[in-house]
Amino acid sequence: MTRRILCLSLAFATPLLLAGCPSDDGSGTGDGGTGDGDGDGDGDGDGDGDGDLCGNGEIDEGEACDDGNTNENDGCSATCTISACGLVWSWSELSDAFGDDLNDVAVASDGTVVVVGSLVNDNDDRWIAKFNPDGSQDWAVTLPDGGGAEQLFDVAITDDGEIFVAGTVSQSGLAAYYAGIDSADGSVAWEQVVDSEFEDEDDTAVAVAVADDGNLIVAGRIRVGEGDDDVWISKVDAGTGVEIWTETWTGAGDGNFSTDRAGSVAVAGDGTIWVSVREHVDFDTQEAVLLQLDSDGNEIGSFAPQADGGPHQHSPIDLTVDGDGTVYFAFADFDFPYTGWLYAYDGEEQWLTTEQDFPGFSDPPLGEVWVVRGLGIDAGGSVWVGGGFDNEDTSDGTQWSEAWSGKLDGSGALECRGSHQVLDGNVIPPSLEISAAGGSAGGFAVAGILASGQGTDRFLWVGHFSS
Repeated sequence: MTRRILCLSLAFATPLLLAGCPSDDGSGTGDGGTGDGDGDGDGDGDGDGDGDLCGNGEIDEGEACDDGNTNENDGCSATCTISACGLVWSWSELSDAFGDDLNDVAVASDGTVVVVGSLVNDNDDRWIAKFNPDGSQDWAVTLPDGGGAEQLFDVAITDDGEIFVAGTVSQSGLAAYYAGIDSADGSVAWEQVVDSEFEDEDDTAVAVAVADDGNLIVAGRIRVGEGDDDVWISKVDAGTGVEIWTETWTGAGDGNFSTDRAGSVAVAGDGTIWVSVREHVDFDTQEAVLLQLDSDGNEIGSFAPQADGGPHQHSPIDLTVDGDGTVYFAFADFDFPYTGWLYAYDGEEQWLTTEQDFPGFSDPPLGEVWVVRGLGIDAGGSVWVGGGFDNEDTSDGTQWSEAWSGKLDGSGALECRGSHQVLDGNVIPPSLEISAAGGSAGGFAVAGILASGQGTDRFLWVGHFSS
């Protein structure tokens, strides 16, 4: 694939980004030497002779973006303004150690972004950062080190700015951890630890969501026996973290192991709780399952859309629920070749999309292996979806990764799709290894590691796409 450099974020560019992009409209050939590719001599490449530079692939004065075309719905409008699904700001910071992870990102309705993960030092420290709607960092903190490989896996932020996190903390092994975080400075307002009676095990909280009554639903896994991990789901008080109720779920197992895992959690307006699960069926088969619970934690249904078809390794990625109670469930098989699925479900399947449906609005198609890392619901009820994808220059075999966001309408059709490549001036471009994504009425954010194409520098990276 011919390299196409997408400048969708230069209104708030970091120093890693260059201020221009080469044209992909055939510039420099067949134009009588004018250099614009259309032969009219005005230098703008659009063939109309008016000298308008929008669409020439370079950021000119007065332009917020220029992706080298006049297509709509691709993040940069035909008038070179950032449009829906376009990147409006990005942030990066040099990573001190290989192994730093950004695991989740949440966006409030005002555009505030919160990211969680871990930073490697003597051990892995739990890390949280908050960004203002304009992309400036409000604060970043590491939680007190417990002496082990600790992580934060999930974060939820309310429209009032309340922040809640879920992850692990060191005990005899690793214990499930969840906490309320003060949005003013990142300090811990309260915290709770859940540890099974089994020593040296890794009980984990991986998901947190705000329920319809303002309290929290936390989900993870907990050891209940030798070779037996159950999905653990708890409703807790949002002001203290104190348990209101707790339920566990187990799959059938294979007679030797039943190592089930929770994925994500979402709560509908009527109180219905949705939990994604990776069920251990046997050594060759891990199933992605969607559980439906009532507000008291009682299971009332389940959905395993790819359960037939022989051995497979399916992992839940994310889920979200809209105002009508339709739940959107993303999961994938990361074995070669990668396959991803996104289902809309409201008691029965409504529609399905796969990674092959996401490259739209590009001719030729842009990139391959479009991996979903997170979901969300925008102000109009459309479904945010996004993550990362692979790209390459076939002329020299150069490969790199980019970030993307998209929105789907009620039928699963793509409404807009924006993408972003970081440039640093080197022949081999850096790669955006996106590991987390999430969205709301305030936009869509992605987070991960920016790895230099030439050299060994790595950066923590966060980007915010326009709603």
